[in-house]
Amino acid sequence: MTVDTSSFEALQARVARLEAIDAIRTMKARYASLADAKYTKDYRRQPDEVMRDIAQKQAACFTDDAIWRGGAGFGEDLCGRTRIAEWFERSPWRFAMHYYVGETLDVTSETSAIGTWRLWQLALRHDDSHAVLLGAVTEERYARVEAGDWRIAEMRFTQVQMMEPHTLPMPLASDFASLNALRNLTKN
Repeated sequence: MTVDTSSFEALQARVARLEAIDAIRTMKARYASLADAKYTKDYRRQPDEVMRDIAQKQAACFTDDAIWRGGAGFGEDLCGRTRIAEWFERSPWRFAMHYYVGETLDVTSETSAIGTWRLWQLALRHDDSHAVLLGAVTEERYARVEAGDWRIAEMRFTQVQMMEPHTLPMPLASDFASLNALRNLTKN
């Protein structure tokens, strides 16, 4: 029996591509989860030592020499995992929920990939507690590191749009009863 090596190699390449895409999605989900873990359920920043630890774990989703292109007021341009971790630690939020959706991922080689994600974020500003709805697109490059894991090599925020859905501080609640109570407070 003869084995069609070209079909087998094509299948191996397809499987490797799908595994890379799955690994990048998993890493991105971890990144978003860690971004949100920096805040408590009662809309406060974690204590400094917890914030620092989570920021380090979040930055571990990046390569050592990664580039962050956040733009004006959103981290500016940073180079290196250490500087990115420092930005995560001094986040402008006191609460955030990140939703990365609608991704397009292209594995360009065994060790590199590119992608775009749509970001929908609900957050409370750290300085004044106002709610912010943020929408953006992130353009990203990925690198496969020695351990075989995928990391973000560059993240660029584009098409950033923000709005405050309400002008009063803290208009967020975790349930309808709490939301009604907040509404009643603002009426008085």
